[in-house]
Amino acid sequence: MRIKISKENDELLYRIKTLYNFKNDGIVPRIALSFSLLSGKLFDIENDVIPSSDGKEFRDDKALFGTVIGDGSNLVIFKTIVDQHYNKNTFEDEFGKLFKLHLNHGLNIWNKKIDISNISKGDHIEILLKSIKNGLSLRSNSVKVNNGNIQVNSMKEITSLLSFELGKTESGETIEIRINDLREFDNRNMAIAGMAGSGKTQLMKDILYQISKNTNNELKFIFFDYKGEGNPSQLKPFLDATKCEFIDIVNDNGLKFNPFLSISLDERQRPFSIKAFVDTIATFVPSVGVAQKNILTNVITDLFDRTNGSYPTINELFDAIEEYYEVNNRRPDTLFAGIQDLTTNIFNCDPNNPNILDKSLYLNLPPALSDTLRQLVVFLLLRYFNTYFSSTNDCEPVDHIFPLRYVIVIDEAHIYLKNKMQEKHLKNFYDF
Repeated sequence: MRIKISKENDELLYRIKTLYNFKNDGIVPRIALSFSLLSGKLFDIENDVIPSSDGKEFRDDKALFGTVIGDGSNLVIFKTIVDQHYNKNTFEDEFGKLFKLHLNHGLNIWNKKIDISNISKGDHIEILLKSIKNGLSLRSNSVKVNNGNIQVNSMKEITSLLSFELGKTESGETIEIRINDLREFDNRNMAIAGMAGSGKTQLMKDILYQISKNTNNELKFIFFDYKGEGNPSQLKPFLDATKCEFIDIVNDNGLKFNPFLSISLDERQRPFSIKAFVDTIATFVPSVGVAQKNILTNVITDLFDRTNGSYPTINELFDAIEEYYEVNNRRPDTLFAGIQDLTTNIFNCDPNNPNILDKSLYLNLPPALSDTLRQLVVFLLLRYFNTYFSSTNDCEPVDHIFPLRYVIVIDEAHIYLKNKMQEKHLKNFYDF
């Protein structure tokens, strides 16, 4: 396969090759292609101007794309990457045009980065290292957290036996649940099942009332009301007794919480926590594929780089996504719409980042929100809880009593069990 590049690109290629002292003419085009694809840029060969062919000609695709072990050309690898980027099988002529467009785009990205870098300090090398680091974090399939690299949080524990009553047997004996007694239960998870209208939600509220009463309101909780039928006037006795704050996610100007708090500010941990955050978004926003996840990962990474040690907001994320799609000529899609939905007064990102775990909350999620958005809100909060409690010291049982720190109640939890990915996501939180 022969490809002849433009004179302008030939000059940029020579400049960059000389700067980095690359020995092979094909190295710069491969990296430039990667820069362009990583940006998410999409071209339309019917409408976009194809760069001219008045520069260097690559007559052998091995020289341009390199070789795998042995003597085979890497052309098939790069074509597969481009095909995946465009979600179609490109013909040779189409691939050649797209390659020239992405080469021109990538060289200009690279050249602009070089122009604003301090070469004497090695900033041009950092350009490549940062891209490699981003690529490796995108390639990672697992989230690994080393607690030694993140702040260890402290939290009040209920170390005494905690019990509540469920009612009485037919013979009149009290049914008592000793929830943190390891002689009776090896974990603290519980489920309430029953027909619609059988009183499951009311029973759960009664259990929370007893828990609050028996701990002097020191054991805090969050109640996710998925049906969104909570009425603060009708709930007033319960809210007062448990010292719980009622928040309607739509009518109370959102929740004072920044979902980005689940992402570590530690540079070594950040790529893994960003990946976990992106996976949560992709689980609940429909039709988010690999390319969109990579875009979101890169945009969030750049946001954190720019905020220099502080947390960006959801509105800032959408502004960055909107700019990215505009610059790269991408049409709004499900990812774009999903992030945009999160900006509609769902999260009120307080710059002081108050700890949402310091008080009990009744979070009302009315049907005015889509199922996708309601589920996403719940799991962004669960993601934060998981991150927070993972950074605390382990609970140490004393005399068979397991300490308790917080209670999470998910009403209508069966909603999340209908989808395998959502069910898997929910099970990941069982043990925190």
